Amino acid sequence: MKKVLLVLVMAGLLMAYANPAPKPALAQARRGLFTSSAIETSTALVLPAKTWVYAIRLFADQASSVPGLYNTATLGGATASTVKAEIGEATQFDTEEIKYNPPINFPNGVSVIMSTGVLLIDYGATP
Repeated sequence: MKKVLLVLVMAGLLMAYANPAPKPALAQARRGLFTSSAIETSTALVLPAKTWVYAIRLFADQASSVPGLYNTATLGGATASTVKAEIGEATQFDTEEIKYNPPINFPNGVSVIMSTGVLLIDYGATP
């Protein structure tokens, strides 16, 4: 009886090492699903509804570069009540970055308005 039990235990251990449990996927692996878009000085961008923003990076080409991200599908809807994210840099030629964990959901779409500088937005589908 002990030999049978020992054989079963050894067989179980061999099976466990031969077929290890799958490793969980890291959240970092999903970052490859987003797209980056550049917004240049004094231009605007509208992204579709249900967009998730993962990160924003600002490259200031003048002092006081300030972009805003608004939860609206039109530039006309970009108001103080629809702003969801802002980033600013007071020093010319400096950069600023914000990574959102978890990402920010924009159910109505994303409208971006820039004063000066270049803004990179990492965005994508549901995380």
